[in-house]
Amino acid sequence: MSLLEAAESSPRDVALVEEATDRQWTYAALRDEVARRARQITGRRRLVFVFCANRAESVFAYLAALETESAVCLLDAAASQEMKAALVAHYEPAFVFEPDVPDAADRAAAGTPLHPDLTLLLPTSGTTGSPKLVRLSTRNLLSNARSIATYLDITSAERAITTLPMHYSYGLSVVNSHLLTGASLVLTEHSVLRPEFWKAAAAHRITSMAGVPYVYTLLARLNGERFFPGSLRTVTQAGGRLAPDLVDRFRRAMETRDGRLFVMYGQTEATARIAYVPPERLADKIGAVGIAIPGGRLCVVDGEREHTAPGVAGEVVYEGPNVMMGYACERGDLEHGDELGGRLHTGDLGRFDADGYLFLTGRTKRFAKIFGLRVNLDEIEAAVHGVGPVAAVSDDEKIVVWCENVGGARLEGIRTELSARFRLNVNVIEVRSVEKLPRMGSGKTDYARLQERV
Repeated sequence: MSLLEAAESSPRDVALVEEATDRQWTYAALRDEVARRARQITGRRRLVFVFCANRAESVFAYLAALETESAVCLLDAAASQEMKAALVAHYEPAFVFEPDVPDAADRAAAGTPLHPDLTLLLPTSGTTGSPKLVRLSTRNLLSNARSIATYLDITSAERAITTLPMHYSYGLSVVNSHLLTGASLVLTEHSVLRPEFWKAAAAHRITSMAGVPYVYTLLARLNGERFFPGSLRTVTQAGGRLAPDLVDRFRRAMETRDGRLFVMYGQTEATARIAYVPPERLADKIGAVGIAIPGGRLCVVDGEREHTAPGVAGEVVYEGPNVMMGYACERGDLEHGDELGGRLHTGDLGRFDADGYLFLTGRTKRFAKIFGLRVNLDEIEAAVHGVGPVAAVSDDEKIVVWCENVGGARLEGIRTELSARFRLNVNVIEVRSVEKLPRMGSGKTDYARLQERV
């Protein structure tokens, strides 16, 4: 069953609004557009690439691929031509859709046969800089969309606005969960820093918006709550740790308008969502990523043992029907079936509190070993978040902390503070100023690019 087949929608209800053109499509019109593009995909079980922008044509192409039972890979339309060509050559898709191109490019590629359960391919962490992709099934996609719609209470009366790229799992989860429930989407390519974004949000009476920590950090700098339209009732946050003071700030801002802030946790490998904090518990659970989404289960693993008891630290493991089939690094991997059996080792470290709420404490790979001392780079960042956006990397000889637009004297102060707090020799810490931290299309910090500059 495809996403549109499963959708609980009325033909006359508005499905999409495109801010750039001020056009609207009802669910009946959406199905017509999808059917037209589906006719361009000849044959069954083909690999389709969609280079996405937050436009109606990208949504049409994505849904058309699902309707034809093809496997669809969503990638960033803003990627360089060299990167696009390399990915196409690497995976040999049969059809390629791009914005502003009226017809799909038919490459008549054969390649390795696709596994019958393979439905969706997404780049890890929202970047197309690597050929590594997450392999997802229809079951993964629909189960996660239903779960999200359940705990967010998404009904046909809801209207979301796009704040995240469609090829990023968080952004796609907004699309999937709203279309599944017959709700509507306002498609815009403007960022929250642009007045055009807020003009569209107000004009189309949006009820919800999503953001990664960087979005809320930017909004806080601008006192962005003043831009929220009166219709806005739900804001969601995922994609990394949001500073506790900002969680509390936006929680209060939403409560004053009888609205809700959902803090959530997820990974592309889980099709998007893993856990969430119910808004009514957020005030006393700031810093937590919450409880498992409906249909999922969480535990921490210390060695060979699973734990759900409070205070026990270990790697976070999630089980649920939304866990990916596995990774793909080349075309031949697309014929493989489910390699994880619904169980995902997240690579995150965490512990539960007495109420069963999960708190993350770091990443298994986000550690530096400096002269025999193991240092959590996430804790380094958390210690200096008050100065603005920061990022810490290491080459195992020194730790480099990058801060956006911080002056020389303050940089030295941060260095001294970190040395004392983490009991590190001041000579193994460097604090550097950068005009703007490099970010991926998802808004997450691009640590790989920072690592190259160490």
